[in-house]
Amino acid sequence: MIHSTAIVNPGAILGKNVKIGPYCIINERVKIGNGTELGPYIHIKSKTSIGKECKLYEGVSIGNPPQDIQFKNGKTEVKIGDRNIIREFVTIHGGSSTGTIIGDDNFLMAYVHIAHNCKLGNKIIIANATQVAGYVEIEDYAFVSGLCPVHQFIRIGCYSMIGGGYRVPRDVIPYALAVSDPLRIKGLNLIGLKRQGFAKTTIKTLQEAFDILLTRDLNTSQALEEIKKELPQIPEIKHLLKFIEASKRGIAK
Repeated sequence: MIHSTAIVNPGAILGKNVKIGPYCIINERVKIGNGTELGPYIHIKSKTSIGKECKLYEGVSIGNPPQDIQFKNGKTEVKIGDRNIIREFVTIHGGSSTGTIIGDDNFLMAYVHIAHNCKLGNKIIIANATQVAGYVEIEDYAFVSGLCPVHQFIRIGCYSMIGGGYRVPRDVIPYALAVSDPLRIKGLNLIGLKRQGFAKTTIKTLQEAFDILLTRDLNTSQALEEIKKELPQIPEIKHLLKFIEASKRGIAK
């Protein structure tokens, strides 16, 4: 169903049961999946694809060119997966090279900004007015509270939680609870892990890894070696090690 005031370019591809609200503008080379609903005053720019059963609220803008001084009017695109909820006045910019990619089942609250070349996984929650700069990667099940400025090229690990209003200038390791200014790891995101059904033995092993990393008088490289020696190499530990070893901006500790 397309509202009579909406402008939909003939070059846009709409799936079944798509709803387009009043005063929306849908450009050419836009693809919208089955059952997705767009509220009023939404603008979807060219080379944007949105999956099935997403819900976008009023004032959302997707696919504008990057706010990047290196961008010279080249190709730019946004790919959004299925069942995402995108609330009022969210802005998602196109990527200047690899594109901006958002997975499935994410919840972006009002006034969130996702900049160019970001890559978001699945089941992520980003609360109101958090601003995510370019080339940021956020892994599955992360929770970023409101009013957080996230520096470019930052990575936020899976199942982590960042407290409200804190600047994020370094990578946040998986499974962590991060707070304070400057940002620090308070410990394991224990409540979040329990809610997601992590086994007690897994939580215990992760807690031991965090103790080695955060409380012993060791630098990061030494702590990683101790974790490899002392702890069972379960998938969660392997992912934690791999994440830290790949860090380019350094991790919050």
